[in-house]
Amino acid sequence: MDDQHKPEWIKVDEWDFVEYVDSLLRSQEAVDLEFKTARAGFPNSVWETYSSFANTDGGVILFGVEEHMKEIDTDKRFSFVSIHNPEQRLKDFWNTINGEKVSANILVDANVGTCEIEGATIIWIQVPQADYRLKPVYINGNPMKGSFKRNHEGDYHCTEEEVKAMLRDANESGNDGSLLIGYTMDDIDLNSLRSYRIEFEHR
Repeated sequence: MDDQHKPEWIKVDEWDFVEYVDSLLRSQEAVDLEFKTARAGFPNSVWETYSSFANTDGGVILFGVEEHMKEIDTDKRFSFVSIHNPEQRLKDFWNTINGEKVSANILVDANVGTCEIEGATIIWIQVPQADYRLKPVYINGNPMKGSFKRNHEGDYHCTEEEVKAMLRDANESGNDGSLLIGYTMDDIDLNSLRSYRIEFEHR
């Protein structure tokens, strides 16, 4: 992969795809990584993953990689399946994401690209976490049924409460966006502040 197409989450002098994937699997950090073979085109589930990454902490989708979940040997955990006609696949992807399928396109050209791994053409898509003002990022025009979140290694529907919370946070006129005039640190309950910081660190 040439330098100008390297995703921002990988330093130029540290690019080693196999080592990167292997390290994620060994450390069980696959929550931010999704494999899809995409032999017959991009599966519909890609949009659920896009929504879940955007609504959570972001992540990377790899097309042309098959994960063998029951394989214990990490060296055999994944294999590569070349993406045919990647240019057309990417064109179809951009046409869809800029259409009505998703509520917001938060990607730019630098978030999407191709690379050659073991003779196979792989497509990668880096999905950043969406700005709170765009959340929830949902599919099929329905925030209540089309909003997803990422837990462990899967995409899950957001609950109605979670969707409503994101909608409240996105509202610029909400309480969280208001300045409190005349207050100082003397008005802060220090025990509550300590509890919040501990909870924040845990999350």
